[in-house]
Amino acid sequence: MIEADLLRLHALTLPFGSVQELSYTFPPGVHLVVGPNGVGKTSLLRAIAGALPSTNGTIELGDTPLTECSSRVVLAPGAPPAMPWLRAGLLIDFVLSLYPTSRRDPDYRAQVVRQLHLSDVMDAPMGTLSAGMAKKVLLAATLVAAPTVMLFDEPVNEIDADSCDALISLLADYRSDRIMLLATHHLAPFRDVAASTLALGRQA
Repeated sequence: MIEADLLRLHALTLPFGSVQELSYTFPPGVHLVVGPNGVGKTSLLRAIAGALPSTNGTIELGDTPLTECSSRVVLAPGAPPAMPWLRAGLLIDFVLSLYPTSRRDPDYRAQVVRQLHLSDVMDAPMGTLSAGMAKKVLLAATLVAAPTVMLFDEPVNEIDADSCDALISLLADYRSDRIMLLATHHLAPFRDVAASTLALGRQA
């Protein structure tokens, strides 16, 4: 089992959006990041994932700067990478190759693929999938990689209701030992599983 560290933001300021001098602590569980378009939800997730440098402040996992433990963080972005020729199953394989110490076993992978209704598209190129199917491939890869910090950018946009219910059930199974941040405009589906809600607001 992965050690349940805390994710800490210390006086974090980002170059985009309104995240300024933000300090917040995330224990294991599901945490919602909410706010209007352009406020910095995606930028915050990208900063935690190491894809966007901050202009001030620090991000730590336990007592370690997050820049030194990037293999313990995974991001399911809001849109798939621009690789339309890559087959869905190979995209999942690639993501899992980056997380050799935390990725779940093949049986769990098959379970996630089945619950998200992806079984019939594993051999399909990403460019041939609908937006909802492509989003679910990214969600599956993140859920099976399963490092300590799991980040989801608008995870329920464009996915069907059954897959939304499956996602919530899968997230709930990780609440005791993973830190899951969901940037979303859709609060209602997550009310029963969310441990906290961080509301980002524009600065005056």
